[in-house]
Amino acid sequence: MVVGLTAAGCLDYGEEASKPDSDSNGTTIGPTTDPTAPPLAITPVIVYTLKETHEKFGTDLPVPSYLPDGYSFSYALQYGEPDNRISLIYAKGEDELRITQVPVPGNPCPGQKNTGSVGVTIDGTNGTFTPGDRENVLRWNDAHYAYCLSGTQEVDEMVAIAASVKEHAGGGIVAPS
Repeated sequence: MVVGLTAAGCLDYGEEASKPDSDSNGTTIGPTTDPTAPPLAITPVIVYTLKETHEKFGTDLPVPSYLPDGYSFSYALQYGEPDNRISLIYAKGEDELRITQVPVPGNPCPGQKNTGSVGVTIDGTNGTFTPGDRENVLRWNDAHYAYCLSGTQEVDEMVAIAASVKEHAGGGIVAPS
């Protein structure tokens, strides 16, 4: 799960807070963290059922009504301030499909590349599909949220999943069939 969070850009292990060392002259050596700086990583709230996701995070969630065969809900993450990011993770064995939403304006795909992106249409809404080495990413916005769908699926399958999220946006929890 940590690998998925790191890959999704949700956790940043690039710099860790540490107590500075001092040399014999009292000079500070090594990284320091300003106590007024924002935290280096946001600790998410994690829940493991759609019912609990609905109870803790509300009804305006990116729940798809369509998923590829074999995928089922695995867990959800909420990251609070500053971006109020919510991610729903569906799994088929070791393969994960992540749907993330953040209030507009926001970047639901931090750390994800845009190189090689192509335009797509999701039921009349413009989006971008970016193929990747291990993961493909589909981005789109509506009037209230920016979305990121990431997984191993090809563009047509990802557009179908996104269309099913768009269809139910604001409509509460809809269990995939």
